[in-house]
Amino acid sequence: MCPSALEVLASIVPPSLSQVAASAMGHPDPVGSSIRVALAAKQTGSRTNIERRREPRYPYPYPIYITPVDRDLVPLANETVSVLGKHLSEHGLDFYHREPIAHRRVIASLALCEGDWLGLLMDLTWCRFKGQGLYDNGGRFISVTRSPMLSVHEGLKTIRAESGT
Repeated sequence: MCPSALEVLASIVPPSLSQVAASAMGHPDPVGSSIRVALAAKQTGSRTNIERRREPRYPYPYPIYITPVDRDLVPLANETVSVLGKHLSEHGLDFYHREPIAHRRVIASLALCEGDWLGLLMDLTWCRFKGQGLYDNGGRFISVTRSPMLSVHEGLKTIRAESGT
């Protein structure tokens, strides 16, 4: 008789996961049990459970626009990229992107409501390859500034007004 995927998983994963996998075997919901095993796997490890930060982080799984700035802090609007937020705190942000962000200073634009944007000048301090073709980038906020996305939104409003739509 061939062992089930959960039995194989229970034999090769760390003891804490083995316990989770063993309890999932024979469970009436094998999909749900397997998901719990996958989640438990992401919560183990020496570094992932240690919180070194002084302030709470909040999940922020929303699109963010990143606009590099030049040495004079002038936005380079034609280099704006869309990224996916990961965590937000009162003093920093981390996000996913398909490649490392080449600039150290950027404006992060967070959508507040229809046409309203929060612009935050950031100092990007780190970047890590996370697998699956994604880089985890992050840094600290320096100041609140005008979001370059406000100009985009204002331009769209002008175009709509001129076209009568």
